Amino acid sequence: MEEIKKSEDYMNMSLSVSPEKYFDSRFDGQEKLFIEKFNGQKAQFDERFNSLETKFDVRIDNLEAQLNSRIDSVEAQLNSRIDSVEAQLNSRIDNLEAKLNNRIDNLEAQLNGRIDGLEAKLNNRIDNLEAQLNGRIDGLESKLEAKIDALYKMMTFGFGIIMAVLAVLVALHFLGR
Repeated sequence: MEEIKKSEDYMNMSLSVSPEKYFDSRFDGQEKLFIEKFNGQKAQFDERFNSLETKFDVRIDNLEAQLNSRIDSVEAQLNSRIDSVEAQLNSRIDNLEAKLNNRIDNLEAQLNGRIDGLEAKLNNRIDNLEAQLNGRIDGLESKLEAKIDALYKMMTFGFGIIMAVLAVLVALHFLGR
């Protein structure tokens, strides 16, 4: 209805105005209508765009919050599982370490027992060998002393004989003169 009213205004104007001015004013009127409609459409578009943008922002924020929540939940579950596996591994390692230490202690005790046994046997053998050696040395010393005594007696006897023979020879030498 507004357009009809405006077109009547143009008609009334057209009688008093030149055709150039008439078309210019009509063009200006159409341009104003177009600009008003454009601005109205633009305002509606901006409003809808802003509304969609706000909805998007809200949905993105919600999705981000949900994602962060799920990530935190998954991270907590993974940390819990990792802690559980780590505890199991530590327990198994501790058990293995205890078994290994037990076996090492047993082997060390066995080795020390064997070494002590060997040491006792070697000490006995060394003591026996020392006793045998000392017995032989004592026997050799006794034999050597006996031989030295016999040799000394022989030498003493031989020296006595030599002295007697010398005395006889000296006496004969002095007498034979």
